[in-house]
Amino acid sequence: MRESCDRYPCHFEGQDCTFCFCPFYPCLDESLGCMIDGVWRCDGCTILHRADVAAGVVEDLLRGEELEAVWRRVRSKV
Repeated sequence: MRESCDRYPCHFEGQDCTFCFCPFYPCLDESLGCMIDGVWRCDGCTILHRADVAAGVVEDLLRGEELEAVWRRVRSKV
């Protein structure tokens, strides 16, 4: 678990900063964000900053799983 990030402020205390930039961006899931002036905004999404989710995504991607399959698995757990 990465507990700090020099690039961006944390969304919440104790977040996992493994991913500074979401590999699923833009997910276009309107329950997690919205399009503003042609840019996908996900300010309220904290899914990938949960330690259990970030660790699972890293493991899946290192095994060579397709990004879309990993995203479907992440969304099914939320």
